[in-house]
Amino acid sequence: MTPTATSLRLRRRALLQAAALGAVWPNAWAQGAFPNKPVRIVVPFAAGGPTDLMARAIAKAMGQSTGQPFIVDNKPGGGGVIGLSEIGRNPADGYTLVMPSILAVTNPALMPNYPFDTLKDFSPVTIVGFIPHALVVKPDFPAADLQALVKMGKQSPNSLSYASSGIGTSAHLAGALFAQRAGIQATHVPYRGAGPAVQDLLGGRVQFMFLDMSTALGQIQAGKLRALAVAPAQRFDGLPQVPTVAEQGYPGFDVHGWYGLLVKSGTPAPVVDALYREVKAALADTELRAMFRAQGIEPGGMPPAEYGEVIRKDLVQWRKTIAELGIKLD
Repeated sequence: MTPTATSLRLRRRALLQAAALGAVWPNAWAQGAFPNKPVRIVVPFAAGGPTDLMARAIAKAMGQSTGQPFIVDNKPGGGGVIGLSEIGRNPADGYTLVMPSILAVTNPALMPNYPFDTLKDFSPVTIVGFIPHALVVKPDFPAADLQALVKMGKQSPNSLSYASSGIGTSAHLAGALFAQRAGIQATHVPYRGAGPAVQDLLGGRVQFMFLDMSTALGQIQAGKLRALAVAPAQRFDGLPQVPTVAEQGYPGFDVHGWYGLLVKSGTPAPVVDALYREVKAALADTELRAMFRAQGIEPGGMPPAEYGEVIRKDLVQWRKTIAELGIKLD
């Protein structure tokens, strides 16, 4: 039977509709089917810290939302290198994420043989949270404000020392940068964690330190520590009365600690977008945001492209700053 002109037109229309559906379907499938098995979030730090707390909070929310388990896997060691290495051992499919801190952009400048190119080896998802640092002293320290602290350092050179939770940490970098900007000589004393550093601060063995707000906030509110300044460009909502370092005579001073999710480079864009939407939804929860802020954490949620720009800018900034300060890992 010879097809009529009408039947040919109908057949052609059907073929065009099928082709259009075929073009749309893969993207729709990728968004709708992910995740269809457990997802692992690698935390390159020990359990119990702020990164672990944030990861477990969003993992619980994302698991409830998607119906698939989001499992937090702690892989500490090597300044985050061990945890970041997990990405390379798995496919670029979004089922393995890693949640580093700002070490992902400072370590490339600190480690001569750093094994990753942060921009090329990873794709950004979003920043989960920011943890600002406060410059703290013991309650009876004689300096009432930042200018008084600087005056002490200039009147008695080499009389001040500052603690940190380790060489190359954001607390160390903030302290070194502040001393340089203030024009004072201050000795860096690294510790293995914030706990022993705070003990020596209270004991008078060191005079000040930049302490992450997740550790500092409760002690400041209880009167056990006194904050002279906060390190980011903006004041911290939890301590609105404490001015920034920049406000007290050091414009442009902006040290911010971020904690974000990365996936392996080459992960399909629809998968990255799906992950971003889930994290953003988790961070929009009122109870989760309140819990974060009670721990000194500012919730994140910026889009992947914006997070990528933060990484790009921080890599440039910290490489330049670390070189100028002459900081090296022992």
